[in-house]
Amino acid sequence: MTSFIIAPRPSEPSGRDRISHQSLAQMVQDVLTTMLELPHQSFDGSPEPIAPNQLMAAVRISGSWQATLQIYACEKLARRIACAMFAQAADVLDDEDVLDAFGEVVNVIGGNVKGMIDQDCTLSLPCVGTAQPDPTPTSLTIMYDVCGNLLTVELIQA
Repeated sequence: MTSFIIAPRPSEPSGRDRISHQSLAQMVQDVLTTMLELPHQSFDGSPEPIAPNQLMAAVRISGSWQATLQIYACEKLARRIACAMFAQAADVLDDEDVLDAFGEVVNVIGGNVKGMIDQDCTLSLPCVGTAQPDPTPTSLTIMYDVCGNLLTVELIQA
C-alpha cells in the first residue's frame, strides 16, 4: 500500500505536523485493541464505495491545520463497537447508545490526530448519522476487517 503523508500547506510551518499512513493506522489499531478489545486485521483490498446505509461519524480539526476525520461502518459493526465499549449485550443497547459509541471512537482517533499536530487547532464534537461520503478526494484511507465487517477511516486535509 502506498504510504501517504498529510502535510501542512507550504505556507505553514513544518516539523511534527505530519500524519502518515502508519501513524493513523496505529491510532486506529490502538482504539480497536486497547479501548474496544475487538479482533481486527488490516484490509488490503480496494476501497469499496461507501454504502448509503452505513453509519458515519466525523470530527473536524480546525485552526492552523484543518482536516476532517470520518469513519464508516455497517450498523452491525457499530452495534458490536457499542457492546464492547459499554460491556453490554446487543439487545440491551438502543440506537442512541450505538451512535454515542461510534461517535466516541471517531472522537478518540481525532483527538490523537490533533495531538500529533504541532499547531493551534481545535477538535469539533463528533457528528454521527447515515453515511454521506465527502466528494473531496481522500488524502488518507485506512481499512480494517473488524469482526468480519469493514471499518473505513478517512482523513481529509482541507
